[in-house]
Amino acid sequence: MNPPSVLLDFSFLTALANTTNPNHSGAVTIFSALVDDFVEQRCLLFARADNLAALANPDLFAPIDKLHIAGQHRNAAAELAGRTEIEIDLAITLVLIQRHRIRRIASFDDHLARYDVDIVQRPSAASNVVAPESPSVPAATALEPGAGQLSN
Repeated sequence: MNPPSVLLDFSFLTALANTTNPNHSGAVTIFSALVDDFVEQRCLLFARADNLAALANPDLFAPIDKLHIAGQHRNAAAELAGRTEIEIDLAITLVLIQRHRIRRIASFDDHLARYDVDIVQRPSAASNVVAPESPSVPAATALEPGAGQLSN
């Protein structure tokens, strides 16, 4: 069984890479704990390939696997954006988290808090960042705010 996956979104990656970003110290704290969990095989780290490419710091992002955006992801995102008021970039991220069954996201973007995902928070000293996935959580996440499930 694979450990839980954590997506590091662009707002998080930007805060991590940019020392002048107001969320930098929080991102460093969270990323350090996530890397510890990755090393101990308690989580897998992912980010969109296009987001990683936009930030030229490959050594910093070495433990992160790239999620490449295929045509099918763009088509599904365009369909999602067309029937909602979601911007295409957010729609692509939502499609990727659904397709890859990602339940946790490291993000400083308030838009993602509206969806059926767990946002990674700054860890306390006594706990790990990544908690075990709840067996009651369905594999397909709700991608529309206020919706129960996104139909496949």
